[in-house]
Amino acid sequence: MRWIGRALSRAGRKGCVSWARRAAEIAVFLLPVILLGGCGDEEEPPDLRQPAGWDDALRLPDAEDHDPAPDVVEVHLEARVVALEVVPGLMTEVWTYNGMLPGPTIRARRGDRVVVKFENHLPEATTVHWHGLRVPAAMDGTEHMQKPIEPGEGFEYSFIVPDAGTFWYHPHLRSSAQVGAGLYGAFVVEEAAEEAPLGDELLLVMSDIDIEEDGSLGPSDSSGWFGDYFGREGSTVLVNGKILPTVAARAGVPQRWRVVNAARARYFRFAVPGQPLVQIGGDGGLLESPLPVDDVTLVPGERAELYMLPVEGESVVIPRLDANRFHLPKVEEPGDLMRLELVDEPPGHGAPPLPARLAEIASIDTAGARGQPVEFMEQGDPGGAVLGINGQTDGSLTLSAQTNTVEIWTLTNATNYDHPFHLHGFSFQVLDIDGVAPPVRAWHDTINTVPGETLRIAIPFDDRAGMWMFHCHILDHADLGMMAMLHLMP
Repeated sequence: MRWIGRALSRAGRKGCVSWARRAAEIAVFLLPVILLGGCGDEEEPPDLRQPAGWDDALRLPDAEDHDPAPDVVEVHLEARVVALEVVPGLMTEVWTYNGMLPGPTIRARRGDRVVVKFENHLPEATTVHWHGLRVPAAMDGTEHMQKPIEPGEGFEYSFIVPDAGTFWYHPHLRSSAQVGAGLYGAFVVEEAAEEAPLGDELLLVMSDIDIEEDGSLGPSDSSGWFGDYFGREGSTVLVNGKILPTVAARAGVPQRWRVVNAARARYFRFAVPGQPLVQIGGDGGLLESPLPVDDVTLVPGERAELYMLPVEGESVVIPRLDANRFHLPKVEEPGDLMRLELVDEPPGHGAPPLPARLAEIASIDTAGARGQPVEFMEQGDPGGAVLGINGQTDGSLTLSAQTNTVEIWTLTNATNYDHPFHLHGFSFQVLDIDGVAPPVRAWHDTINTVPGETLRIAIPFDDRAGMWMFHCHILDHADLGMMAMLHLMP
């Protein structure tokens, strides 16, 4: 069983203590198999092999773990400018983590301490924000809680990761410009005691970048106010830093896609023609139960986990569909996102069905919860409007809340366009949208707001007092004033 080999390989990197722990877990899992091994009438073992080299074109390198302790992950991260061939035949000076686009994937297990020794070799100051992770306020990477890291300086981030899920990291200083130049990477946290996996993992970091005809990086302030107001979408769409890459698949062999939207403004909507998709996870890890979907829309900053059990058919180009965040009457023609190559091999067999219950997610007790309104709005005439929250357009709005309480925030969008709401440091559950509860319970930290809709979310605050940011995750909009702070007080 290939997943056992992978588990032991991962454990081996962390030394004897982790090896013993994983061996014990695997022994418990295999005990029924061992006891039944000689009883006759053996079932044919599942045939669940991915085709050779199935993810070679898309596999992202993991960050090296420099600490041998089984429950500590130490990563060295360096921000620097590197010339890379993003568009074939052109060299572009890209802003990177460790010289990679995207940056290396940080991997840990739930409950691990993660230490990131960061160095800044960019031509300007920066920080690192751990998007979706429930870190201490001092580790959140915003100017309200951390002094900017100047060129030639370093900073050590240290925190425990309390939740399994798919997260990511990026700067939170001139974030639209720095993310647009290439500074982003994935952060995957697995369960401490991993169950049999829901398919072989494929990590997909979707983004875009603006590259000129001569290969130079487009200016971060292109189009001036219009770029800020509408949100800048790069000329080149990327998946894992590549243009139109290919993933191979064998019918009957499941894949688990972890998808991150790391673009500064672009919404990603896609479907896999001829193939069924089931959403199994979101921002904060697994959903309560599987949710079949026809297509997937991810707003900037949002994540999803998808289960794909390929059926026999033709190889296809996965289209990038129009998410129509401006609500225009004419839908944009589909573009190309990536390729799915169905290999000419006999279908695999024996894939277990998805469990009816993926995760235990208790509903939040909202009895006595305090309510707060959050309205995305704009002021001014067309051609010079500014954006804001609750009437404030300079980023000065500060809401207050108390630790260890629950609040219900009512999100509304008084503009004509969609805006993704993102809350730092905390996860929330959606109670309802225009009075209708979501089909499955899930944890979010980023969610779209649509003009004219009323969205209610329940936020359980713990004891991590401090200043926490919330904003539109179209990063140009945050720069234009659609940003505010939450002061969480004991």
